[in-house]
Parts: sequence; structure tokens; C-alpha cells
Amino acid sequence: MATKSGVGIVPILLLVVAAVVFGPQLVDEAKDKFADLTTDTSVAYQVAPGAKPKTDKCTADQLLKQRQCDDLKVVLIDAAKMPFITQNIALAWAEGKPFTLHKGAPGSDAGRRAAVCGNFKAQFAKGSCDEYAFASSVEGGVAANVRIMEVPLREQNCQGGTLRQEYRRAGIVEGTAFTVIITNPEKIATGPYAGVDIAKEQSCGS
Repeated sequence: MATKSGVGIVPILLLVVAAVVFGPQLVDEAKDKFADLTTDTSVAYQVAPGAKPKTDKCTADQLLKQRQCDDLKVVLIDAAKMPFITQNIALAWAEGKPFTLHKGAPGSDAGRRAAVCGNFKAQFAKGSCDEYAFASSVEGGVAANVRIMEVPLREQNCQGGTLRQEYRRAGIVEGTAFTVIITNPEKIATGPYAGVDIAKEQSCGS
């Protein structure tokens, strides 16, 4: 896998300066700006089979850096950080769950999540219910659209922060259509969660 060595040091230093000078409230915005400097568009990625006719018309730069393919917005989920969540997404696609999602209204996530995960009982102490389609999407909360499975709680927390950042970065607001792209798909978990967080990359920072 092609990598870019040494490109991350300047953005990291700039983030430190932003935190000291401007305060932590501006760090998220700074991370969004600096992410464009470090996005490696040679990274492997996977899309839902149904999305390929559209995404195949777009370049890796459009998909992974600009977060947009024609009129369709893109959200990136990294399998290196979330191997079980990306497994759930890929399995949901294979089961015919929707690959085009629409951002729900702010504050409506909890109700949709409760509708599908309310009776879920984790088998492991650090396990959590993961749902695709996302609770933050209009499609989430409708049983026919949703696949659930147990994932590490760390991944669940990582996904929440990642989605907030991805929505902001791609300009996704209530009603906006978007699709998910899985990056580093070779890191997708190959078996069910058994109580061990197998992610090679435990940090959720961009």
C-alpha cells in the first residue's frame, strides 16, 4: 500500500498552535482544514456495489479528498480504526440495506437508535450495539433498513465523532444525500466481535 511519509508533521504542529492560541473549540475546524493537506488518495477504498455506477465516474481525489461525487456527498469510515463497524456496513450492503442515506434532523438520532438497539444486550463488557443505516440518517430506525451487531464501545465512540466531522467536512446537512466509502477495506474484521478490540489504529483523530 502506497504511503506518504513525513507529510503529517506540519499539520500536527499547526493543530498544537491552534489549541494553545485559539482554544480547543477551534481545533475541530482546524483539523478539517489540515486534513486536506494529508489525505492520501492512493489509499484503497470500498463502496456498496449499488453505488459503483456513480462512484466509478469519479476520481479518487473527488471521493476521498473533496468528499463529493457529482451531486452525491461522501462520508469516509476507516476500517483500520473501526474494523467491526465497517464489517457491519459491508454486510448490510450485501443484505440489500440502503447505500444512499439522507441526513436526519439534528437531535433525532437518539429516537432512531432506541428503535433498533433499545432491546440489544451486549455479550461482552466493552461491547456496544452498532446500527447501519446510521441513526443520524433518515433511513436509520426503520427495521427494514437496519442491520445491527455488537462492536467494541471504542469503535462506537469513534464512529460518532467521525460522522460529526465527516458531515461537517462534506457540508452534509439535514436532508442531504450521501453514501459511505470504507477506506483501508483490507482491515475489515473477518469474524464476529469476541470481546477483543482488534483495531491496529486505536486513535480516532484524522
